[in-house]
Amino acid sequence: MLNPLLAKLDSKMRLGPEERGALAALIQNRTHRLPARQDLYVEGDPTSPMIVILDGWACRYDQLADGRRQIVELFLPGDILGHDCLFAERQDHSACSISQLYYAQISRTDLDAAVQQFPALGRALLWDASVAAAIHRQWIRSLGRLSATQRIAHLFCELFYRSARAGLARGTAFDMPMGQRDLGDARGLSAVQVNRTVQLLRSAGLLGWRRRVVEITDLPRLATIAMFRPHYLDVEPAGERLASPSGAAAAPNIRPLPEERDLPLFR
Repeated sequence: MLNPLLAKLDSKMRLGPEERGALAALIQNRTHRLPARQDLYVEGDPTSPMIVILDGWACRYDQLADGRRQIVELFLPGDILGHDCLFAERQDHSACSISQLYYAQISRTDLDAAVQQFPALGRALLWDASVAAAIHRQWIRSLGRLSATQRIAHLFCELFYRSARAGLARGTAFDMPMGQRDLGDARGLSAVQVNRTVQLLRSAGLLGWRRRVVEITDLPRLATIAMFRPHYLDVEPAGERLASPSGAAAAPNIRPLPEERDLPLFR
């Protein structure tokens, strides 16, 4: 169950046997299960140990007084909650499982000891924290400047790359246990807007979504619409190997979506 985290860290800096053993020892006998749609903690709770997601999806969120929810961060297998709460005494947000969750809790004392003994492990975790910060910046950009279609397209692109980096993608398909209401909460959109946008992307031949599996059928064009560049995830663009099937990649012959008309490609 440690594989997604190791796959992600190895995508940047391959850990040696000692670092891998230390990471496995941190997680061993510290694992927990949580059903779907249950809180890990809520705003105001004491700061918890660091949480490593081993299987399933989770999110951080803020609940408004009128009942609306804003998802501020998504966690996939291999992701870590708590990088950014080292000195806080109370949680300033809530976190919950999206699907059934299998996770490990690691005390900061144990983590500090492992990092002091194995500095390469500390560098790998620091890199992971820097990528998480970059994702935050892109989410602010998306919410502040992108259209509804671009917000959803950008999130699909990001989740594909993050799944692939953790070894969880199958070609251009990846598991996604979020519903349309979750997507709306993550992108500041209503359920109606999300449904309309997803149907638009489907009808344009850009993606399929069935039974909690998303398949991106034209990644280059979806990324163009979203103005998505994967560099903030510290990965290389997928390039030609993920181009759309024969006949679907002829962008000049495809009527552009509204969000595409003002992009340089269509000027």
